[in-house]
Amino acid sequence: MPKVTFTSDNKTIEVPAGSKLVDVVEQAGATLPFGCRLGSCGTCRCIVVDGMDNINPLTEAEHDLFSNLTSVGKQERLGCQIVVNGDVSIQS
Repeated sequence: MPKVTFTSDNKTIEVPAGSKLVDVVEQAGATLPFGCRLGSCGTCRCIVVDGMDNINPLTEAEHDLFSNLTSVGKQERLGCQIVVNGDVSIQS
């Protein structure tokens, strides 16, 4: 099973492949705030420290939100849009 590490909380949890990160955060009690959970508010913006190849591609909602921002790093994603398919490390 994939492992999700929350670097800000120093927590690692095993989850089934295909798990939504929003559910993993709740299960682990990790620190990553969520607002709308639809990819439109940006509250859950996070950094994928490691394992970018182990999550789903950028969603249309993320493209739309990030296109309106002046500075978005290559490793930044919206936590509510991430689906975990392999080991990944997230920084909130």
